[in-house]
Amino acid sequence: MKESKTNKPATIFDHLSNITFKKKDWNSLSELDQKSFSPYLINRWLSMDMDFIEIVDMFQKYTIGPLDKKHVYQLYHDILPKMKIYNKYIKGKKAKEYNKDLLEMLTSHYQISKRDAKLYIDFWKENGIEDLKNLLKGYGKTEKEIKQWLK
Repeated sequence: MKESKTNKPATIFDHLSNITFKKKDWNSLSELDQKSFSPYLINRWLSMDMDFIEIVDMFQKYTIGPLDKKHVYQLYHDILPKMKIYNKYIKGKKAKEYNKDLLEMLTSHYQISKRDAKLYIDFWKENGIEDLKNLLKGYGKTEKEIKQWLK
């Protein structure tokens, strides 16, 4: 890693590069870089590569806990091939938002839990929303209200 005037610690991308492409020895890292090494983050980023997921899975029980940072670094440094890697970050799915009033109406109408009401809404949205619209009309909701509730 290039030494900067502000002595910033290595980023996750620097560490990934150091253990895969540059193959830098642990002892050549600055104290600040050694402190910034996070086995958890390394495992997380490496596991996003289909070629490394099994390796990370196999060693995770050792890399989180029993082994110290130096040994985790050395393990991946020695095992992973010398190559540039690019792992696209895999984001988690956003939680769906449901209209609170619609959930309450469905839980009351069908005598079900909110969780089940969410499943009902998802089912209707995937398989045709007309039955749900008709139910809401039966409760006296206008087209404008229905549209608002189904956003």
